[in-house]
Amino acid sequence: MKKPFLIGMSAFALALAVSAASIQPAQAAEVKVYSVTRVPAGQQLNMRSGPGVGNRVVATIPAGGTGVVATGEERKVGRSVWARVYWAGQGGWVNKSYLTTGSPSVPGPPAGTPTPPSSGSGSITLKCAGTEPFWGITITERLLSVDMMDGPKYSVPVTFRQTSANNITIAVIAGADGPNATQTFLQKVPACSDGMSDTNYPYAATAVLNNQKVVSGCCNVQQ
Repeated sequence: MKKPFLIGMSAFALALAVSAASIQPAQAAEVKVYSVTRVPAGQQLNMRSGPGVGNRVVATIPAGGTGVVATGEERKVGRSVWARVYWAGQGGWVNKSYLTTGSPSVPGPPAGTPTPPSSGSGSITLKCAGTEPFWGITITERLLSVDMMDGPKYSVPVTFRQTSANNITIAVIAGADGPNATQTFLQKVPACSDGMSDTNYPYAATAVLNNQKVVSGCCNVQQ
C-alpha cells in the first residue's frame, strides 16, 4: 500500500484547523486583551522570559500600549502577580499590576524630561494584503474588514483570537456576521515579500473568505 503524501496530510490538517476556527464560539478562547497602565510617558513595560525581575528582558511594550493578549497563565512571585502575554508577535511575562482592561493611565514625564511626539491613538492595526488576486484585510482589536478588488467588501466583528498552543509565532483571528465569515492565519516571519516591491513585511498571512476563497499575502503593523 502506498503511503499518503505529506502534502496531503498537511492540507487535511489545515482543513481541520479552518473548520475549527469557523465554528469556535468567542467565549471558548481563554484570553483577555489588556492595555499598559501606570507606565510613565516615554518609558516601556519590560516583557521578560519568565515571571520575576530576575529574568532577561525579551521585548518592551510602550506606555499606554494596547492589544496586549494574556493567555490566562499567571504566577505569583513575592507579592506580585505575573502574567504571560503576547504583543506585536513577541511573547513573555509582565507584572500584571501594569495591565488594565479599562482606559490606560499614563503618568506624565518628570519636569524637564523631553516628551516625544505622539504617534497617534496607540491602538494597533494589522494591514494585510496580497496580489493576483488583489485583496486586503484590516484587523483591529474588534473588527476584520475585507476588501477584494474584484469581490466582496465587508466588515465582521472579531469573535475568535488565539495564539497557537505549540508555536507562539502563529495566531488565528476570525470573525463572522450573518453570511460573512473570515479566518486569518498569521505567522511572524523574518521577511514576507508582496512580490511587487522591495518591502519586507514582518507577518505572513493566509485568509479564508466566506469559506469559499483562500488568499495569501503579507501584513504590517500600524500604530
